[in-house]
Amino acid sequence: MRIVPLLAAAAAAYGQANPDPSAVLKQALERLRETSGQLEKYVCIETVERSYYRRVVPREAPVLPEAAQACGPPASGARDSLQLEATDRARLEVSVSQGHELHSWPGATRFDARDVDELISDGPVSTGAFGGYLAGVFGRPGVSYRYIGEQTVDGKKLYEYGYRAPLDGSRFEVRVDETWRAAGYEGEFRLDPQSLELERLTVRTTELPAGAPFCQASASLDYQRVHVGDSDLLLPRRSQLEIVLQSGRETRNVTTFSSCREYQAESEIRFDTTAAAEPSTAARFGRSRVALPIGLPVTLALTTAIDTAGASAGDPMAAKVVKPVKRPGSGEELIPAGATVRGHIRRVEHHLLPEPYFLVTIAFNRVEIEGSISPFFARSEANLELAKELDANVAMRGSGVRLWGVGTFLFPSRQNHIVIPAGFESKWFTLATGGR
Repeated sequence: MRIVPLLAAAAAAYGQANPDPSAVLKQALERLRETSGQLEKYVCIETVERSYYRRVVPREAPVLPEAAQACGPPASGARDSLQLEATDRARLEVSVSQGHELHSWPGATRFDARDVDELISDGPVSTGAFGGYLAGVFGRPGVSYRYIGEQTVDGKKLYEYGYRAPLDGSRFEVRVDETWRAAGYEGEFRLDPQSLELERLTVRTTELPAGAPFCQASASLDYQRVHVGDSDLLLPRRSQLEIVLQSGRETRNVTTFSSCREYQAESEIRFDTTAAAEPSTAARFGRSRVALPIGLPVTLALTTAIDTAGASAGDPMAAKVVKPVKRPGSGEELIPAGATVRGHIRRVEHHLLPEPYFLVTIAFNRVEIEGSISPFFARSEANLELAKELDANVAMRGSGVRLWGVGTFLFPSRQNHIVIPAGFESKWFTLATGGR
C-alpha cells in the first residue's frame, strides 16, 4: 500500500523540468529506506583490494613533533608524496541481517555473528559498503540533510545534498583495543532528480573516540542497479575507503560486488562464535572420524595453482596428501596417500618495500578419506631466515590456537605477480583434530 503514493509523487517529479529539491529529497529518502531493507534477502561476493602507502617527507620539509606528524595537517604537497608499500586482496560472502552485515568465506552457506576482522585478521577491514552505509545515512533518526546545489556529471544533471549524523547512537563504530566505540560522520550524496536514483555517496568521520588507531576515514561509493532474480538491487559499482593512520601511513580499500543471488532454501544464518566450514561437511564430522595425534608430519601438494594476480584471502584451496600418514609406534595408516585436505587462503600479499616479495598463507580444516570427512588442523612453519632477510611479518594478528593452523610461504620476486604451480609441495605438522 505504501508504494502507491511514492509512485504518484515520483511521476509528478518526472514531469517537472526542475523538480523541487526538497520534494526530491523526501521522495528519495522513502525509496532508499525501503531499498536498504531489501538487501536482507540477498548474498553477494565482496572483493576488497587493499593498498598500503607510506608518506615520503621532502628533505626540505621542517621536522615536526611526532604527534603533529601523526594526525596534523599534511605539509604542502605531502599528499602527493605517498609511496606504495604493499597490496593484498580478500574475498568474502556478505549479506545483511537485522541491520548488520554478516560475512563468511566464499562457498559456505552459513553466516555467523563474528566480526569481519575475526575472518580477515590482518590489515584494515570494514563493513558498510554492502548496505550499512545506506542504513546509517538514510535509515537512521537524527540525521540532518541540506541541499547543496545542482551538479552536472558526464552530461547528467544531479542534485547534491549534504548530511550530518550525530555521535549519539551512531552506527559508525571503530574498534579501540577490544571494544567498538561510536564515531560521528558526515558527507554528501547525489540524486538523479528525475528517477530519484542514488548516484554517489560519501562518508567521512568527524568525531573519533579516544584511542582510535587512525586520524580519519572517508569512503566514496558509486551506485548502480544490479538485476538479481526478479529484483533490481541498489549496490555500489565501486566503493573506496581511505584511512589515515596515526603513523602517517595511509590505506585504500577498493570494494566491488559480484555473483549476487537470493538466499536458497538450504541457506542458514547462525548467531554463534564458531564458524562452520559447510553444512554438509559439519554433518559428516564424526562419521569414520580420524583421530590425529599432535606432531605428525604431513606432506601436501597443491591441486590447483595460485596466481597472485587474482587470488584472494577467502578463496577455497585443496591439496593432496603425498605420503601415507601413520601412527607412531603401531604403523597404523591414519591418512592414505592421495587423500584430499581442504581449506582456504588466509593471506595473499605483494610487498614492494624494502625488498619485493609475495606472501601467501593457507589454512586447512578438513580431510576427505574415501568419502568421509574429518577435521584436519596442521601448521607449516615459515622460513624465518628468509623472513628476516625480507623484513617480512609472518605472524598472524590476534591470538588463539586457531591462528596456529596455517602455513605461510614467502617468494622473493620483482615480478608484478607470480604463479605457485599445482603440485607445489610443503611440509606440515598436525596440531589437533578439533581445530577449525
